[in-house]
Amino acid sequence: MGKESSWKMLRAGFKGAFAILLAASLVLNGWTGSAGAAEETVTGVEINYDESDYDNSSSALKMYVEDDKVIVNLFASISGSSSKKDVTAEASWKTSSSSVVKVDKGILTGVGSGTATISATYKGYTASIKATSQYVYDEIVLMDGDKEAPAVISEIQLGESLDYTLVGRKNNVSTSIASEAVWTTTSSSVATVDEGKITLVGTGTTTITAKYKGKSDSVKLTVTSPYKSIDLVAPLENGVLELEVGTDDTALTATASPKLGGTIDVTQQATWTSANTKVLTVVKGVVTPVAPGKTKLTVSHLGVTSSIDVVVRTPYQFMKLTPEKELHIQMQQSPVQVQAEVLNNSNISYPVTTMAEWTSSDILIATVVDGKVTPRSPGTAKVTASYKGVSRSIDVVVYPSITKITAEKTTLDGFKGIEGDLPKLTATTFNGSMVDVSKLAVWTVSDTNIATVEGNKWTAKAIGEVTLTANVQGYQTEVKLIVHVKPLKLLAESKDVSIVIGKTVSLPKVTVINEDGEEEDVTSTVVWTTKSDNLVIKDTTMRGLEASSIALTGTYLNKTVSVRIKIEEEIVKLVAEPSQVELNPGRSKTIKVTGYYKDGKTISVGSKVNWSIAQTSVATLTGSSGVKAVAPGSTILKGTYQEQTVQITVVVKPKLKSLQLSIKSLQLSPGASQNISLQAVYTTGNPVVVTDTATWTSSKPGVATIKDGKITAVAKGSTSIKATFDGKSVTIRVTVK
Repeated sequence: MGKESSWKMLRAGFKGAFAILLAASLVLNGWTGSAGAAEETVTGVEINYDESDYDNSSSALKMYVEDDKVIVNLFASISGSSSKKDVTAEASWKTSSSSVVKVDKGILTGVGSGTATISATYKGYTASIKATSQYVYDEIVLMDGDKEAPAVISEIQLGESLDYTLVGRKNNVSTSIASEAVWTTTSSSVATVDEGKITLVGTGTTTITAKYKGKSDSVKLTVTSPYKSIDLVAPLENGVLELEVGTDDTALTATASPKLGGTIDVTQQATWTSANTKVLTVVKGVVTPVAPGKTKLTVSHLGVTSSIDVVVRTPYQFMKLTPEKELHIQMQQSPVQVQAEVLNNSNISYPVTTMAEWTSSDILIATVVDGKVTPRSPGTAKVTASYKGVSRSIDVVVYPSITKITAEKTTLDGFKGIEGDLPKLTATTFNGSMVDVSKLAVWTVSDTNIATVEGNKWTAKAIGEVTLTANVQGYQTEVKLIVHVKPLKLLAESKDVSIVIGKTVSLPKVTVINEDGEEEDVTSTVVWTTKSDNLVIKDTTMRGLEASSIALTGTYLNKTVSVRIKIEEEIVKLVAEPSQVELNPGRSKTIKVTGYYKDGKTISVGSKVNWSIAQTSVATLTGSSGVKAVAPGSTILKGTYQEQTVQITVVVKPKLKSLQLSIKSLQLSPGASQNISLQAVYTTGNPVVVTDTATWTSSKPGVATIKDGKITAVAKGSTSIKATFDGKSVTIRVTVK
């Protein structure tokens, strides 16, 4: 009806269209002068439409159900403007009967037969127009030839055919519309339909429907089979068809039993299917075994079906390839023959190299013909041999030409009776790239009495040194193998090591105790490992990255040793308390040491300090941070931690047992004097005269005085003279007459 072209004309300026102002009215709905003062002023609205959509006889827009849509626009007249504004999208659209005509932003759709009023409102103004909707045809009818098709076919058999046409009737005029209608089936497993041609697929019930512009017609079908059953005739063993890979095809037949009686061979007409075509295939009853497995074979014909289980076996147990797992060849190498043999179910093996089917996963890398593998370009491919249900694959690695080879290790260590992996071999290619050629190498040993090589392993036979030589494409490299005395135990110089974050220190020194009792420094050959990422290990050093406690494991031959590594922040100063110690022989004192970090924080490190003492005859170390006096004298106690040092003076004095005066009592005349001496008796047993260093006092200086052991009588009477030394005291009674 030209709606699309009309719509384009409408959007381009409505050329050839005309406008009618219909039933425009002002609806205030709370409209205020102040609200509209700042906005444009609308003075009226009108509906515009395409002239071809308007029916003058009914004074209404005309449309058909499920036909092209009718598009109208709403234009508003603006005060002060000669042009009109398209407000179609902003307006509020309504229909008086949504069962007849629907409207959405000016787009009208016919839904049913009748008349409706379409209205549009914008800023208080409303315009409306009448619209009619009707069906294109009064009815549509399925036709079987020149007769109307029945509404129900209670029974129709598979194999029969139906071909309907469809006509639309209007005012007693019929029009063929089969190709324009929409055809559907409620069950495509029973019947399908294409422009009236119905194909019966299976038994059951379905409804075929034709729809056109709101009208429809349908027929309900009940589809049955002309047969009661179908039999799949096969040589079964215990209900299963047994086949073998490599044998001739097996021809099966299918026999159908009609409902009217008798049997019919339908082998050629039936549909044959295999549930797994990788196990077997079937074409018109001819079965071909493909590979070992179990599947189901089905035959179907006009609604009847029959199935059997099929087992496909192989006459062989295994296939073996030589070489078995990998084939390593060089680009310049001649083709290499791979042999294939099979073991049958009677446990007899025989070669099938030339009878097997050979394939390569990548013929750009390697090709294979009758087991003969030819290198084509560097890379890896998989070569597979298949024969009557059994197969085997090997990886083929093709290496490029090289210019030199190097070994990952140039020295190996072992002891009698153990074996180890040969070192990785890396080759330099023509373009300078590196490639692992370990599996391509041929190794020789300078003295097989000391060591041997087999595969990728070496085995130590006797104590000594041998040279292992690797040969690849004519290039050689040598590795020295040293066979040692069997180790019994590894000993680390220290079980606990503290290191500062960021500082590089030497790895721990390690000594091995061998089977013969001899000790040997193996620091340079120990391999150190750790599971922590807070420690960086190099050849001979280590460096801590973050504060933590980790385990460091050293390995030498088949022995290991563990060292606890404490990674700490840096200490910038150590302070000892006390800084000087005085002790009697046999007495001990614990030294407290405080460490200071860069940020001023402190930590007690007394137990972590490495202590040393200058004269062990005076004092010795005790515990983790203690000193014990041995004999009178003085010495220096030195503590070191994180390259910081602290020193403590240690003085050892003998313990005072008692004081002894030279006399116990004294009588003097006034003016007379008398010298007395004082001895200190120590636990060492050697008395010492301390007269001059003792403190002397008189209880009655008016009777007698005392100075440095000299007593002077003053007047008649009695007094006590007291001597004090090192916490002890002694007295003498003096009488003056």
